[in-house]
Amino acid sequence: MSKPVDPNHALTMRAGRIHKNLEVANRMEPYASRLRLRLKHFDMSDAKKKPRLAIARREMTKILVKKKVHPDEARRAVTLTLDIAADHQLEVLRRDQNLQDLNRSQRDLRRLIKQLDHLRLAISTLPPLAKSKLNKIVAEQDWQNFDTETLIMLIHAMADTLANLSPACIANEALRAINEPARGSKHPAVAQIVRTAPPAILELWETIPAGARTQAEADFGNWVPPTRRPAMEFLIRLSTLLEKFQPKLKRGRRFPIERRFGERVARNWRGLGLHVGRAFSGHSKYRGTFQRFTRWALIAVGDDSQLSNRQMVNLKSNMRRKRDTNSKLLT
Repeated sequence: MSKPVDPNHALTMRAGRIHKNLEVANRMEPYASRLRLRLKHFDMSDAKKKPRLAIARREMTKILVKKKVHPDEARRAVTLTLDIAADHQLEVLRRDQNLQDLNRSQRDLRRLIKQLDHLRLAISTLPPLAKSKLNKIVAEQDWQNFDTETLIMLIHAMADTLANLSPACIANEALRAINEPARGSKHPAVAQIVRTAPPAILELWETIPAGARTQAEADFGNWVPPTRRPAMEFLIRLSTLLEKFQPKLKRGRRFPIERRFGERVARNWRGLGLHVGRAFSGHSKYRGTFQRFTRWALIAVGDDSQLSNRQMVNLKSNMRRKRDTNSKLLT
């Protein structure tokens, strides 16, 4: 005789999911942006879900067959669209994570700029002989092929040189600007702990927005170190480039996540030779076939959202813009 199902245990298992309608554990949440879910991940434990899925699949197939799509192709397109609808359930989580990552990387970029300014100030107080050694390191770099690996070698070379310069009290201040976070603890006990992590400047460099890092690296390809104080000019230029290329967050309301779903389905819809558009009717609540097709897909996975007429207008505008851009690139 089987054991009765404990309702509390069922609730605990449901609470441990990444989404209420998906059989994916919440421990996978940090990897949401890399997860590609399918309909097979949809929770079918509720008796009402199977009939709802069957009805949605039938209505979606009927729409495509009425559009003169071969039944076999229609069934494949419906299956693919249902997979997209299931994967779409994590879109809110992905957008929130992307915004958090962008905010964090921008904070790290501002911290890196402060760290570079701290290093530049410390180097400015060094005696001429010490400065000349750092200037030589910068002048001998291959700037035409500047990248992250070049920066790593440069920073380590500067740190090794500073460790052997005198006066030690001034050189150590510059060395701390390379190795220690500018906002690190000032407690004497903490200050005595030997840092084993990579230099703070390099750690921050790896976490800043990738676009700012790539553009700064590319810009240095055309840079020729000046004969006068190249080490200082390098730090000034790097800070200036990071300020210039830091990404700007767009203001205003963010676009609905349903638009991303519509774009993915529209590519498959057009692959069937169908036109993506909205129906023109005097009634604002009337939906075209593409809107009804996507609505049934979302209903199948328990999603109450839908593509509005306004979103359809924006979707068509974006598709037209991308098509025009691709045409220009090919000509």
